Amino acid sequence: MFRKCIYIIQYLFVLIVEVVKANIDVAVIVLSRKIEVDPVVVNFKTKLKSDLCRVILANSITLTPGTMTMIMEKDIYTIHCLKKQFADGLSDSKFENILLKIEEI
Repeated sequence: MFRKCIYIIQYLFVLIVEVVKANIDVAVIVLSRKIEVDPVVVNFKTKLKSDLCRVILANSITLTPGTMTMIMEKDIYTIHCLKKQFADGLSDSKFENILLKIEEI
């Protein structure tokens, strides 16, 4: 139980850091004179097994500015990203890795 609490705290810390970084990225896009938006819709498959962890991952992606979970069907996510670079790392994200550790416990 103690390890699970540690992973939850770690997850919340990573979520806050990623939200702040994404806010800065989106602010730069919004405040720049050149609008260099390259929206993309991507699909990726998660290794998560539990519905709760899958929903937490989907909500975390949506909470991060510049990305939005459009569809979540079983282990396949459809994500809209404001820029193509925001899609990098979705399939092997820090969020998913910590949630996988939580599922193991």
